[in-house]
Amino acid sequence: MEQTIFTTMREIFVLLSGEMAVALRPFHLTLEQFDTLLLLQLDSGWRMGDLSGRLLVDNSKMTRIVDYLAEQGWAARQPDPDDRRAQQVVLTSAGAAQRELAQVAHLAALQNSLAGFDEADRTQLLDVLAKWRAMMGGEF
Repeated sequence: MEQTIFTTMREIFVLLSGEMAVALRPFHLTLEQFDTLLLLQLDSGWRMGDLSGRLLVDNSKMTRIVDYLAEQGWAARQPDPDDRRAQQVVLTSAGAAQRELAQVAHLAALQNSLAGFDEADRTQLLDVLAKWRAMMGGEF
């Protein structure tokens, strides 16, 4: 039973990731780049290591993601006020605008993927997933 649950969840993740990739393509964003934009703020930054840990990507991939976002003008690196040897990544106003546009398409794709569920199904699904996350000690 456990293996079936894992396999089904993995298959759902793959299918959902594919749908989200298609939804984000017009905005020139991968899912990981979009996830990064979602974490960034205009007024406070994230250290690269913290970003990579939160998004579960290695440091070199996080560097490539931030490099791309910076090249597009959607993110910027700035000195860390607590450690002058480190840098923080912040969202730019252009990045906030791009994130907002991409979020609309992302939400539409997500709503489409859940269209077969009624409100009670969605509530039950969320409750089960939240319980599982809590049992695993996960807080994001």
